[in-house]
Amino acid sequence: MKRGFFLSMLLLLLSGVAMAQGKYAGTKKSLIGKTYTEMPKLPGLKGWEFLEGSMLNYITDPERITVDIYKRGTDRVIIGSIMEDTATGIYKVIDVVEVKGVMEGWSIRTGSCRQNKKASTYIIAWGKDVIAEFMNLIKSAWKFNPDKRRFEVMPVKGIDCENIGC
Repeated sequence: MKRGFFLSMLLLLLSGVAMAQGKYAGTKKSLIGKTYTEMPKLPGLKGWEFLEGSMLNYITDPERITVDIYKRGTDRVIIGSIMEDTATGIYKVIDVVEVKGVMEGWSIRTGSCRQNKKASTYIIAWGKDVIAEFMNLIKSAWKFNPDKRRFEVMPVKGIDCENIGC
C-alpha cells in the first residue's frame, strides 16, 4: 500500500515537471524533444532567421546548455537546448519561449544580461535598443533554470543587458 502511494506521488511530481516545460512555447511547443546537430538547421523552423545564441554554462561542464534566438517578421522563438554528451554533438530542445510582436527598435538578448548589476548567462531579456552601455528598458525577462531544465518568467526590475560593441 505504501509502495503504491509512493509510486503515484512520484508520477504526479514527474508529470508536473514535464508539464512545466513548454509553458511559454505557444505554437512552437512541438519543437520540444527535437534533436539537431547544427543550430541554424533546427527542424521545425524553416523560414526562420537565426539571430544569436549563447552557451549558458562552462565549456568544461559535462553537458552543454545553449539558448538560441530565431526571428520571423515580428515573432521570435527562444530555444533552450542541451547536449548531454559532448562526444555525440547532438543537441535536444528542452524548452521554448515564443514571443510575438517584437517591434523595430526592440530586441531579445541572451548571454549579456544581469540582475542588480550581477551578471548571469541564464537571463534572457526583451528590451528597447539604446545607444548606451546597457539596455535597461526591459519589457519581459526569463531565466533558464538548469536544474528544472526550463524557462521561468522573472521580474524585470533590476534587469539590464550589455550592448556589445557600444
